[in-house]
Formats: sequence, structure tokens, C-alpha cells
Amino acid sequence: MLYSNVAVNSEVRSFEFGEISQVCLGEKGRNRQLLALTCPTETEVKKGMNPGITIGLTKSGKPRIFTKEDNQLYMLLSSKGGYTRRGNGSIQLLQSASGEDYQILARGRGADGDAGRIGHWDVILLKAPAEGIVRVRTGGAGYGTPSDLYLIHDNHVHHCHPDSLQDCCDQLDIELPCSILQGDDGDIVLDQDEWGIV
Repeated sequence: MLYSNVAVNSEVRSFEFGEISQVCLGEKGRNRQLLALTCPTETEVKKGMNPGITIGLTKSGKPRIFTKEDNQLYMLLSSKGGYTRRGNGSIQLLQSASGEDYQILARGRGADGDAGRIGHWDVILLKAPAEGIVRVRTGGAGYGTPSDLYLIHDNHVHHCHPDSLQDCCDQLDIELPCSILQGDDGDIVLDQDEWGIV
């Protein structure tokens, strides 16, 4: 099953050898990288859980989209937001998370400016564990905009923000996966030292 924080439809792309259908995120160009996943024609990846969509491999070993049911959780995440001069978009995991827990299968990048040097935002496809948490800091959000948190519990993804993480964990009857602190202005914030950019 595939969880996505963005809705994206497949497009037909032309190559020297012919046309293929792909779901594309990120961009092509300087300091950019297109994440293109081959898929069946007219594939629609909805925002949220897509239980009838999974990830497999092409003959050359690259990830691709298949339409079938399975129990493995994959996540397609984008940190694209507004104009990135106010802050880059990033996708972060807890420093304590091991590479065996989260397997990054593909990545992409978008950027602002002709050379992509004003700012950037990331896109990743990852194989997720049954339990964990992923943080997405939206590009261009500026300071003071809360991160999106994707709490993974029992192969389900629960979307929340730092100020609602405690409530979400209480409702699921699980321990907090990370530290939360109170900022100078009284807002709930995350301990930056615990997180690393993917």
C-alpha cells in the first residue's frame, strides 16, 4: 500500500524507444531531480492511503508502481510548498531511526531560481516500517509554520502537527516517538537535535 501526502496523476512521457506512463514529482534542470515512477496507464495517486497501489521493481531494478494489494507500507512524500526563499523544504527522520527501518527507494528535488540556488524542496519514495514517524518541513513555509508529522502505527499513517502529536499518541495508546518542547512563545516545538534530513 502507498501513502502519499500529495495527489498526483500519471502522465504519458515520450522517449526515443516509445511512450510510457509515469507518476512524476520533483523537476528537471539545474540543482533539480525528477522522480519518475513507471506505472499503469491512468494511475491516480490520491492524497492519503492508496491501498490498491504498491511499489515493485522494473527489470532494471528501479522502483515502479503496481496496482495490487499488499501489506508493505510505502510512502511518497513531497516537501513542496511556497517560494523557497523563505526556507527549504525537507523530509526528516529521527536520528535514532536505522537505515534498515526506512529504506529510501528514490528521491527527487525541485528548486526556485534559474540555477536552483534560491531554495529547494525534496521528494522521496521510501519503504516504511510498521511503526515510526516522518517529519516534512514544507518549503517556503517560513518560520513559525509547523511541520507535518506522519506517525506510522500498525501499518497505518496518522497525519498531525507538533501541537497535536501528544493527543494523537494518547489516542493510539503509544509512547511519544520524539521529544516535544515548549517554545518561547508558548507553542509546542520539536527538539531539532533529534531529527536528520534524509
